[in-house]
Amino acid sequence: MIKHKKIIKQALLFQDTNPTYSKIKELYKLALEYQNDNKVYFLEARRGEKSYIKNREEFFEFLSQILGINIYTFEKLENFLYAGSRTENIQNSGNSKSSFIKIFDQVVIVKKDGEVSKLYREDELHELYEINSFVAVENGETFLNIDKYAKYFQAEYFVYLSGYASTLTRNFLRSKEVEFYVDYDIEGMNIYESFMCKSKTLHVPKNLEFYFQGEKYHNVKLYKKQRNRLKKSYSQEASVIIELIKRYSTVVEQEIIYEAY
Repeated sequence: MIKHKKIIKQALLFQDTNPTYSKIKELYKLALEYQNDNKVYFLEARRGEKSYIKNREEFFEFLSQILGINIYTFEKLENFLYAGSRTENIQNSGNSKSSFIKIFDQVVIVKKDGEVSKLYREDELHELYEINSFVAVENGETFLNIDKYAKYFQAEYFVYLSGYASTLTRNFLRSKEVEFYVDYDIEGMNIYESFMCKSKTLHVPKNLEFYFQGEKYHNVKLYKKQRNRLKKSYSQEASVIIELIKRYSTVVEQEIIYEAY
């Protein structure tokens, strides 16, 4: 389990807004102690008022010290949280797939259109150095059947994300041009927003709104489960999907899209 998981989540609130004191009480308590001990000042918080980061560099130095790793951006802090949560999910799942997921966390899974999938360890990723464009696929079922849908994408190489993806996969995609094929739900948009790439785009099928309108395509239950994960702001691309989600109070999973064509 990640140590200080609640602290990390409170720190991430500053990524999109200035949270009130009540939302960062635990974080501020630790920060105040750290500030007094080290005679530094980076976090301002008062009861009933918004909180502010006064020194970003010192703020991340504080987080680095309590977490025991080097943290210098919100993106890296978010990656650390997701990687840890991913490990917890594996440990707590208790199913037969867990051992396979543990293996997949140590590799990048890539499939070229018309060929079988290949697992690349970190020391083998140089084989993909000259390939610049990839399609990142969120879900396993879609990835396994991607040959059926390849004609809808420009790139011929596909990378399996398995949700938020492992740190190895994330780092690999940083230098690539990536088209993201994720679920059209809140979690899918959060996954898209969490990646840093050379360039990235969101795959948006034609007539996507049709699937939000049709009862046999959308998933209201999943929307209700995810709506507390909605962020304050999104990129222009993701905002288009978020507006559909809000308008229809539902979400659409990627497996539905091209199966219905």
